Amino acid sequence: MNSEPPVPRVPTTVSLADEDAVKRILTDTLFGLWATINNLTRLRPSKRERYRVTVFGSARTRPGHWVYEEVRRMAAGLSAMGCDIVTGGGPGLMQAANEGAQEAQAGERVHSIGMRVELPFEQEVNPFVEPAFEHRTFFTRLHQCGATYYQPSGNQYVEVKVE
Repeated sequence: MNSEPPVPRVPTTVSLADEDAVKRILTDTLFGLWATINNLTRLRPSKRERYRVTVFGSARTRPGHWVYEEVRRMAAGLSAMGCDIVTGGGPGLMQAANEGAQEAQAGERVHSIGMRVELPFEQEVNPFVEPAFEHRTFFTRLHQCGATYYQPSGNQYVEVKVE
């Protein structure tokens, strides 16, 4: 004998006039889609063709600033080890990372990639990016890389995530 209460039946159709039910369906559907997307992002290839590091950082930091120079130096070191560098392709610390990748002179074995997001400003791709791609969200870069480096601005924290 089953002691669990019966599962209530959900109606198969809902009138658009029932605003609360419509909101529940839309909310449940959106959260379900996000759960599906989050679940799919767990899939990883068994072997990476290339190892990529994505760099997030301020677009306002100028060449010559000590943080700019350190990010450039870090990206050069990673590129010398064979890592592709992925940024938003813009100015500031993104440019520093792409510049460092180019300075490493790793040639064909390393790419300096820019994944741009359409913004009402900062539409120019920095000169150290090859190739550049357009994407809808900043988070596309996260799914392309094995490690992520966050440098929000001059004197704040640094966070590194490695998978």
